[in-house]
Amino acid sequence: MAWAELTDCRAYYEVIGEGEPLLLIPGLGATCRLWDPIVPELARHFTLIMLDNRGMGLSKAKRKPRTLADYSTDYAELLDHLNVDETHVLGLSLGGIAAQRFAVDHPQRIKRLILMSCADRFSPYLLRITALLGHSLRWFPRMLFLQTMELLATAPLYLDEHVDEIDRMMKEKCNDPVPKSAMATQLRCLLRSELEPADYRITAPTLVVAGQYDALIPSCYAKIMADKIPGSQFVLLKGAGHNPLTEMPDTSLPLCIKFLRDGEIEVPETVEAPAATSSKNKPAGASPVKELVMSPSKGSHT
Repeated sequence: MAWAELTDCRAYYEVIGEGEPLLLIPGLGATCRLWDPIVPELARHFTLIMLDNRGMGLSKAKRKPRTLADYSTDYAELLDHLNVDETHVLGLSLGGIAAQRFAVDHPQRIKRLILMSCADRFSPYLLRITALLGHSLRWFPRMLFLQTMELLATAPLYLDEHVDEIDRMMKEKCNDPVPKSAMATQLRCLLRSELEPADYRITAPTLVVAGQYDALIPSCYAKIMADKIPGSQFVLLKGAGHNPLTEMPDTSLPLCIKFLRDGEIEVPETVEAPAATSSKNKPAGASPVKELVMSPSKGSHT
């Protein structure tokens, strides 16, 4: 257990593993414990830097974050504290949106970037999803709020096959709940954090990963984001929901490790999606959709 005294945060972090550094940024309401199931495998390849975002878990805010730029500053200061000049970054959900801001603000600090289950802008659909989460957080009993989140985030077949495990996890979260105020702060930061298109520049080699059945941030928005990042690679995981690292670790984890280690990805079976626009008008970062033709089945998530 370790803390770093940053300008606006007493940040809790853990460092584990061997190899090049990899900063892991968790999503909405999550702490560094989110990564526990995949730490053993990732730590074989990388030195993992796992933190609780400002105001979450064991990290204490000296000043409340107002936008994701505040989180970006925390990440840069934590790397300074650890004497890390450059790191790989993997961000999931809100963590992926915060990772984009970090990549824009501190491009020299990122070697390779994975953006998982996230978007770069808030369309009307995403604004309504965010409003739904905010209202349900405020008014729903804690268990009902968690069930709402799970229903939107989890692939249908995965939920069917793991319902008892998911229910146990939600009961544990109810017994040790994340403060509503902390989650509300994160939601407000999201809504205040969009960059103007002219300021959205990500130069790090980037892999964008989305799940086919993610209703929180549907894959179409991840693809739109990937098209704005020059040279980025996009993979749609068929059968996955909002957290492919939980639902399809045997598929998503090797994909991430390969990209971070070699800058390449291996997709066992791929299909080329029809182009939405002509090549003449295609954005600079646009690339074919790679779909992993795999989906959860019983016995595959032991």
